[in-house]
Amino acid sequence: MDITSILHDQNRWWSNPSHRETLRFRRRRQAFSRILEYLGDIHGGRAATLLGPRQVGKTTLLLQLVDDLLGRGWPSGNITFFDFSDERLLSAVSPREVVTVHPVGLSTEYPRAFFLDEIQNAPGWQKWLKGAVDESRRGAGPGARFIVTGSAATSLRQGGVESGQGRWDEIPIEGLTLVEFLRLGSLRDEDAAPIAVRDPQAFERYLEVGGFPEHIQAMVPVREARQRIREDIAERAILRDLRQTGVDIERIRRLFVYLINGSGNAWNQAKRADDLEANRKSVADWLSVLEGTRLISRLDRDRPVRAKAHTQLRAQPKIFASDHGLITAFSSAPEPIEVADIRARVFEAAVFRHLREVARSDHGALSFGRLDEDLEIDFIVRYPGHAVGIEVTSGTDAKPRKLARAVQAMSKLGIDRKVLVHGGLVSHATGDIKIVPLHEFLLAPERYAGGEA
Repeated sequence: MDITSILHDQNRWWSNPSHRETLRFRRRRQAFSRILEYLGDIHGGRAATLLGPRQVGKTTLLLQLVDDLLGRGWPSGNITFFDFSDERLLSAVSPREVVTVHPVGLSTEYPRAFFLDEIQNAPGWQKWLKGAVDESRRGAGPGARFIVTGSAATSLRQGGVESGQGRWDEIPIEGLTLVEFLRLGSLRDEDAAPIAVRDPQAFERYLEVGGFPEHIQAMVPVREARQRIREDIAERAILRDLRQTGVDIERIRRLFVYLINGSGNAWNQAKRADDLEANRKSVADWLSVLEGTRLISRLDRDRPVRAKAHTQLRAQPKIFASDHGLITAFSSAPEPIEVADIRARVFEAAVFRHLREVARSDHGALSFGRLDEDLEIDFIVRYPGHAVGIEVTSGTDAKPRKLARAVQAMSKLGIDRKVLVHGGLVSHATGDIKIVPLHEFLLAPERYAGGEA
């Protein structure tokens, strides 16, 4: 099938302006309004590149943007969507081939909006996008707007950082937060808190399958959902997407499974090199490639202002599963969420995912704290003038010794707002530390870890 035929099939509103995509999820994610801004003039004609792992809803978000523009009266010919991973493509397609197609009904009074999905499959995309943005800025008339997505973030970023300066902004798209998970899975248009009260099993499903939109509703059994996640990540994100980078696929897959099963552990490059029978540089490169897929996330150690440079360099980061659903998906246990160690890792990864969102929104610095081998804080968010410390336990009660050690460590690290997230049901305070159930924390993480002092 030629490129023009595929374009017309992917853009059915060209021939039928009343056409709307049949989307499983109509409700908007929190990132929707931010990305919508790039279709106007607020960002000076910059493009937006949405970076995120597979199955987090990037394509759905693009099609929701298309529907929004059509609903606001944009000429249908001015809106172009193209998926560069379409299996009907017999060879790689240049973005230039896409944008030079002029549909019927193209209006010069509106900008052209291009939604380019999985653009890392297009050769030379960085150079092209740089030129396209510059040309749009120089030209007369309303110009063009570009929203692009990609799953293989390493491929997206290689050679693109310098070109992208001033031309596009990178926007991370992650798995669903608990609030998004509850609202997108509900048939009613309501806040997340009443849904959590009415359907407590929805929260447990979130813990078991993570923030992958495909598995929101309970129609698919949890075991089958975990298998689908595992197969999609292993077969597509690693085997297919990473093969083009030239890395040792088998050993990088082994490293990935090890990191997911040990989510929250400190990175030990020397041990991983021994395990994989590889040199340390190769292992470091593989870690970087896996970070590029956004399937794992690094958390660096808190760096006090007075710390010596060589001490900071020696600090080993922690490596987490970017979405806690990966932990259960890659576990060999038949009911992983019931295994104490796995449940604890799920708790930490879920808190970490929500803290990343809070830190990005409020411009905080997220890290973990360690004073010695026995005195550590799971998460620290530092803002100008104050800091928040968060300790996480999957237990249903906070043991007095754990509380005392957490308070001691946070005080030594200069943390003024102290929080312990636990697996119980009751929220209360002990001294100057707030004790919060996991579900309550995830429903409103900004309340406990936001930037307001």
